[in-house]
Amino acid sequence: MARKIVPACSSILLLVACNMEPTPDGTQSTPLVNLQVTETSDPQAFDRILSEVRARQIKSTILIDADFATQNCQTLKTLDSEGFEIMAFARPEAQDDQIVTMSMLSYEDQDQLITGVKTAIEDCLGKSVTGFRCYRFDQNKDTYAILDSLGFQFNLGFVAQTGSCLPGHEDDTLPYQAPEYSFWAVPMYSAQFEGQRLAFCDMPFQRVLDADGWSQLLKDEFDKTRAEGRPLIVEIHPYYSGVDEGRFNAFVSFLDYAVQQNAQFITVAELVQWSQQQPTTRSALPCDQQ
Repeated sequence: MARKIVPACSSILLLVACNMEPTPDGTQSTPLVNLQVTETSDPQAFDRILSEVRARQIKSTILIDADFATQNCQTLKTLDSEGFEIMAFARPEAQDDQIVTMSMLSYEDQDQLITGVKTAIEDCLGKSVTGFRCYRFDQNKDTYAILDSLGFQFNLGFVAQTGSCLPGHEDDTLPYQAPEYSFWAVPMYSAQFEGQRLAFCDMPFQRVLDADGWSQLLKDEFDKTRAEGRPLIVEIHPYYSGVDEGRFNAFVSFLDYAVQQNAQFITVAELVQWSQQQPTTRSALPCDQQ
């Protein structure tokens, strides 16, 4: 039986889970939107992105690593007091200028990394950290075991309808629980682009779309998911979208569009609770095997 999750007041993912009655044009009257803000290195860009979020009274999920938590503790305390949801982000250090992801590490190294970021955030905020995301959505069974041992409730390190999903959950687009793990898997939304599905983040799309194209895609996917009655989850990296003017303007335009369309923004915990109330969490679209 699925555990009942009680939504917390302090949270940062953007989503909507209220009036889902269709409008005359066939769209849903309350769009579902989830915003994740991931930062590890640039406090100024972080503040710039969050100032736009705050100006619209939008709450979102903040994903940070241990160093950023330690160096910007007062900022995090303020965000937490304002109702933002703070989650742990684990990014292994590069080795010999080569990218390293979680699945490339030993169990012991993963445990040290995840425990380190969890401890840093909890020491700052004085409260438990419930959510986790891994770098490049790459993790393995060691990661899952460590998350359960540390009491994490949410694992955001999956991408819907791609190879980054638990076995047997290839078609799930909403949060789900596998019987062998205690955490809820919360898959990132994926968008179809030129025959492949990409995590709906600013970084993957910077390689294939200019700023205007990304701005239009944000609005198009918002409209699409609204019509389908399912949430849109989007990730923004301030060290990129807070610095590149074109991407920053695209982000601001998206926020304005979502607000104009009466989007409501809720937490991961609320998203999980909402998904449990749906008749199914499955999508008819298959997982792209990568």
